[in-house]
Amino acid sequence: MGFYTSEIMKGAPETFKTETQRMIYDALDKVGIDYIRIESDPGISMDDCLNIDKAFGIDTVKTILLTNRQKNKFWLYVTHARKPFITKEFGASLQIPRVSFADEALMMEILGTEHGAATPFGLLREEAKDVAFVMDRDVAARDSIVITDGHACGFIAIKNEDLFRLLGKNPILIENPAEINS
Repeated sequence: MGFYTSEIMKGAPETFKTETQRMIYDALDKVGIDYIRIESDPGISMDDCLNIDKAFGIDTVKTILLTNRQKNKFWLYVTHARKPFITKEFGASLQIPRVSFADEALMMEILGTEHGAATPFGLLREEAKDVAFVMDRDVAARDSIVITDGHACGFIAIKNEDLFRLLGKNPILIENPAEINS
């Protein structure tokens, strides 16, 4: 059985799966940002991302919510989907102590998303106002990226400059020296 991806579409879906997803499309439409989107099977694994890449002709990215040991500081990290993530290197790049992955309860509380649906759009939420936005330098240099729309079955291709404008901030840029896994 193959991985389902819809045809490329424009505009918001007719129905929303979450309130965060509704907020994202409302914000995009309010500001008048152009984007294209697809619906798919849940895009969780690397193989899933390859299918989504093919649908758009643009590489997807991986978005990770990280926290410190006390769970009172957070970083939303956008990196290449096929580069390994090493917490020690991430922390060293930002000169911060050890970080770990935020659990699903924290993701829901802060970004309004479940596992597999973390998105920079979650930074639009009031609950995410203090989350640091971090991105790999090579990902930020791309014209466009593919990210979830707040649900693991929805993906949006958007220009980086439009994403940064919508969020009202530029990311902290770091280098991810890892090699891309094919």
